[in-house]
Amino acid sequence: MSDAGLDVLAARAARDAARLAFDNRVAALKGDLAERGIGTRIADDLVEKANQGLAEAIEIADSNRGVIAGTIAALALWLLRRPLTGLVLGWLGRDDLINGGLQE
Repeated sequence: MSDAGLDVLAARAARDAARLAFDNRVAALKGDLAERGIGTRIADDLVEKANQGLAEAIEIADSNRGVIAGTIAALALWLLRRPLTGLVLGWLGRDDLINGGLQE
């Protein structure tokens, strides 16, 4: 047989081996998808990423407790700013300012 004929046989053998590997991989994927659908895979991936994000947030919060406490205190003061302003002005005897527009 000529060199060209041997090359054709070698190419066919390589093609057949590649096709067999491809068919095996497709069959494995189909079996895997039949076992666990795409929706389940997406949901599992989202849950895993959410858990990783939560773990990272907890780690950051543990290492920055002072910043977290300061932020919560600042938010509490901001939310209670009107009652606190009225209380301080009452202590200072400036009740005229309380009724004059600082309190709604």
